[in-house]
Amino acid sequence: MYWIYDIPVWLLGICTIMVFITVSLLGLVVSRNWIYQKMHLSNESNEAINGYFAGVGVLYGLLMGLVAVAAWGNFDNVDDIASKESAAIAALYRDVSALDQPAKKSLQQELEKYTRYVIEVAWPAHQKGETPPGGSLILSEFHRHLGNYHPQSIEQQILMTEAVSAFNKLIEVRRARLSAVNTGIPAVFWVTILFGTVFNIALSYFFHVSSFRTHMILTAVYSGFLGSAIFLIIALDHPFRGDFSVSSDAYVFLLEGLKDLDPIQ
Repeated sequence: MYWIYDIPVWLLGICTIMVFITVSLLGLVVSRNWIYQKMHLSNESNEAINGYFAGVGVLYGLLMGLVAVAAWGNFDNVDDIASKESAAIAALYRDVSALDQPAKKSLQQELEKYTRYVIEVAWPAHQKGETPPGGSLILSEFHRHLGNYHPQSIEQQILMTEAVSAFNKLIEVRRARLSAVNTGIPAVFWVTILFGTVFNIALSYFFHVSSFRTHMILTAVYSGFLGSAIFLIIALDHPFRGDFSVSSDAYVFLLEGLKDLDPIQ
C-alpha cells in the first residue's frame, strides 16, 4: 500500500474521506429496507441500539486515539533523530577544525561530502523505503583519516579524544535513522481499525430514522469524520514517506553554515 504516499496529501485526504462516505451511503441504501423489515425497528429500539453504539464508540475511540498518538510519536522520534544527527555532524566538524593540516582539510571535506550525501542520495532513498550503503563508505574513509592523525601535544590529544567521541555519537544516531526508515504502525492495528470502522458504520444503519434523507446525511457526516481520522493516521504513518513527512531541512541548514563552524574561517 506504499503507493498511496505517491498521491499528494490533499488529494489523499479528499479521496479517503470520499471513499468512506460513498461506501457507507451505498451500504445504507442496500441494507436499509431489509434491516427495517427484519429487525422491526422503532423509536423504542433506538435506546437499546444507542447503548451498544456508545459502548462500541468509546472502545473504538480509545483505539483510534492510541494509534494516532503512536503514529505521531514515531513521526516526532524520526524528526528528533534527524536533528540529533545534524547536531552530531556539526559538533564533529567543529572538533576536527581545531586539528592540524592536512588532516583538518580532508576530515572537513569528508563531513561535507557525507552531509551532501544524506541530502541528495540517502533522503530520497528513504522516501522509497531504501537504505543506500554510500554513507557507510564515506564515514569509513573519515574514520581512516581520523585514525591516521597523530597529535603532537596534550591539547591535540584532548581534541582528538573529543573528535572520536563525537564520531561515535554520529555513528549511533545514523544507525537510529537507518533503523527508522520503515517505521510504521503494525498491520494488525490497521486490520483492527478497519474492522472497527466497518462495524461502527454498519451499527449506525440500525437506528430508526423516519426520514431516509436525514439518515443518509447523518451517516455521511459520521463516516466522513471516521475517514478524516483514518487519513490523519495514514499521513503520520511511515515518517519518511509522502508529502507530509520528515524533511532533510536540518541537514540543509547545517550544510549552508558548515564552514562557519571552523573557528579559523
